This record gives sequence, C-alpha cells and structure tokens, in this order.
Amino acid sequence: MKFNLLFISIVIFIFSQNFFGQTFRINRPVKDNIQANGSYLYGEPNISDPNYAHLGIDYLIAYDTVFSATDGLVYFVGYNPNDTIGGYEPNGGGNYIIIQSQWAGKTYYFLYMHLKRPFVVQNQNVVKGQPIAISGNTGYSTGPHLHFEIRSVSVSYSSPRSRRNAELWCGIKGMGAIYGRIPNAPNKTRVDITPDPKPRPPYTTFSYALTYNFSDPYIGSDEVYQENYAIGDAKPGTYTITALNGLYRRVVTVLPNQVVNADQATLVEENLISENEIILSQNFPNPFNSSTVIKVFVPEKFYQPNLTIEVFDVLGQKIFESDNLQKGLNEIHFDINRLNYSLSNSILFYRLNLSSFAQVKKMIYLK
Repeated sequence: MKFNLLFISIVIFIFSQNFFGQTFRINRPVKDNIQANGSYLYGEPNISDPNYAHLGIDYLIAYDTVFSATDGLVYFVGYNPNDTIGGYEPNGGGNYIIIQSQWAGKTYYFLYMHLKRPFVVQNQNVVKGQPIAISGNTGYSTGPHLHFEIRSVSVSYSSPRSRRNAELWCGIKGMGAIYGRIPNAPNKTRVDITPDPKPRPPYTTFSYALTYNFSDPYIGSDEVYQENYAIGDAKPGTYTITALNGLYRRVVTVLPNQVVNADQATLVEENLISENEIILSQNFPNPFNSSTVIKVFVPEKFYQPNLTIEVFDVLGQKIFESDNLQKGLNEIHFDINRLNYSLSNSILFYRLNLSSFAQVKKMIYLK
C-alpha cells in the first residue's frame, strides 16, 4: 500500500509539472487520411514574400468536411458565394470561420480559411468534432486546401507574435510531435531529422523543417514550449535531429499522441561534459510508455571494460543490462517490449555498475 501511494504521488507531481507540455490540446480539423503540407509549414517563408512567413498550416483537403477542432463559440463567419479574390482579410482568406475557445484559462481563436461553404453562423456554439464547413479554394489560394491558423489572446490580424504552430496542438491519431529551440539559430535554419518521421501515406511531402522566420512580426512561439522549430505528425520512435552542420544534435523519443521536447534529452551534452567526472543523465521521456533513452558520459580516466547500465525493479531484481559502454557519450535505448519480463505501472531504478560510482536514478513506467 505504501508503494502504491508513493507511486501515485510521484506520477501526480510529474503530470502536474508537465501536463500542458505533453499531450495534444485539440482535435485535428480534418480526417486522419489527409496530410498537412510538409513543404509549406508554419513559420516558413511566405510564398509571396520571403520576408514574411506562413502564419498557419495547410491541410491538403479537396472539397471535403472540415470539423471544429475545439468546443467554442463561432466568433465570425465570412461568406461570399461569389468568392471575391482578396477575401475578407489581408492575404485573402476567402470564405472563412473564426471559432473562439479557451485553453488553460486563455482565449484562443481558431481560423478555418479558403472554405467552399460554411455550415455554422456567427454566435453559434460548436463542439469538438462537429462538421462546420466544406473545404474549398476561395480567396488567395493556389489550389483546394484548408488553411488552419491559431491566434493567441487577440483575434486581430496585426497582433504581434500572436500566431501559434497548430502542429503542436493536434496531430494524426497515434502520431506525436517534436519541438525544440536551437540557440542563436538564424531564421529559416534547416533542421534535419532521421529516420523519416512521417506516416506515408498520407504524407507525400516533408523532407526537413526550418526554424521560424521571426522577421515576420506575427510569428510567435508557444507560451509553454518557447520553440523555434517543430516537427508534427511524427511516428512513434527514436529520432536524431541535426542543424547548423551538426553543432546542434538531439536524440529524442516520440510516443503516441504526445508532444516532446527534443532539448530535454540533452543533459549530458549541454556544457556539462567533464573529463573529471562520470555523468549519468535522467532518462527521457520520463514517465515513459514503452521505451526511453538513458545517457551516460564516461571519461577516459574512469573507463574500464565491462561497464554497463543496469535496470532494477522496485524489489531489487535486475531486469536489464546494457551492452558494454564505450568511452565518451553513450545512449542506451531501454524498451520494455524487448524484455522477457511483464510489468504493470512501476518505478524502476538504473545505475552504472561501477562500485566507485554510487548514483542511482529513478524512472517511471506507465503501461
């Protein structure tokens, strides 16, 4: 009973610290068999003027149902059945809907643009998943699609730094998303990820991401994440992210329906490496569902053959031992599914099998 109470207390604490940064916040506004345009993402240079940026994401949907991503109130409906080029806003949203919603006590506005026909009217209440329109090609548009845009606090087009990246708010069911911040990266810096993170189909686009083009005064980072790049609709798995000719390198594990911070996994790499001490990092993600990454830096002066990382259950039984470690930085991928061992929700412990290094770290497995 004491163990169960301790376990629950730890889980509640961790979730209370990380809840808003771990899960998608809203529904996708289109069906899961429709991709976001991976070659024209949020914050990338605007196709008409590269000094500005794309303020939302484009779903490649052709004359199909658009759903409300949130519960909320229809703030405005702009509809002209004759479709005047230029639409109702700068850059030509064509027929569009704005829905006002709340998240974490703040007001956000969700814009659905280039519609063929809306199904809702101003001041109507809507619920998440409700059909609200048929997508189209109205306004300033080069082909049928849905431009989906999030504005924080203010609905005004000209509100500075008000846009948010929708790929960090919603995703294809079972997929996750990654965000990070590359220190001192110029706008539009290329961000590579391997292996290919996208589910194909539906994806036929996307090769790499770019850091946001903050020269556009309307592009903003998430209040929680403070990112300057993001990669949405990523399959569960472990990825290597690189930029600036390898000066920025991250290894990150994506879990289903979660948003993960690539930079949290870099305790060992961020100015902490020392030839005078062993550094055992906290695993990431933590808590984890099936797999997690443990990093350990072993300086040459402390290296000896047969060094490994050992993992124990709460009863002290060893359930895993890594391959022999090398000098320098080691990454151990611990996967419950590869063990001949059945676990329910558990606290696990890991350590370096070196008698002179007494540090033991704790991690939480959530089945």
